[in-house]
Amino acid sequence: MMNLTSPASVRQDCRLIGQTLLKLALPRLVVRAIVIAVALVLWYLVASWILDFGKRMNYDFLHSLGQPTMDMVQKVAPYIWWVAAGIWSLIVFFSVRAWFSASLAAGSATPVGTDVLANLAPNLSEESLGVLRWTWGDRQEPFTVGDLRRSLSEIRHNRIAKIEMVADQAQILDASASRPSRDPRDESRREPRSEVRGETRGDRYVEPRIGGTGR
Repeated sequence: MMNLTSPASVRQDCRLIGQTLLKLALPRLVVRAIVIAVALVLWYLVASWILDFGKRMNYDFLHSLGQPTMDMVQKVAPYIWWVAAGIWSLIVFFSVRAWFSASLAAGSATPVGTDVLANLAPNLSEESLGVLRWTWGDRQEPFTVGDLRRSLSEIRHNRIAKIEMVADQAQILDASASRPSRDPRDESRREPRSEVRGETRGDRYVEPRIGGTGR
């Protein structure tokens, strides 16, 4: 049974992993901040232009439709331009959200550099390294930033104790499986033989006949 690390050691491991994640994610974080800032500025400029254009819009070309029609258009027009600005806002929002989700997925799939992992591993406890190995799974692909982020979350949520429990339970079950199985014939040998009805040990019972000995 392995010894669990102390809470202080676990916090130290979490701090080291968190610092490594921050270094790996910093370039993408800067790019995301720049893209979102540019998108906000672009959204504001276009939305302001739409609303200003609506305010300056002259509807005199509708005089042929009559004054009542022009009055109605002038009342409804501000709402129409606000709707146009709202549509533009939705376009920007969903575009930025889709790009942000794709950026997160790409960041999680980025492999962790071998040199980065080599610098991090010696500073972690054996139990925390066991969590990293558990997170990596079947190891068909390189260890990624997403794996490291999940390892940090699992360490914080007591994965070390769960791995220890799994090891103990596997040892118990493996020990049970290694014991020789019972032979049903052994059980039958242990059971006492039932005496044949009408027999005594060494003698066979002779049923008496009616009318004497039969002579």
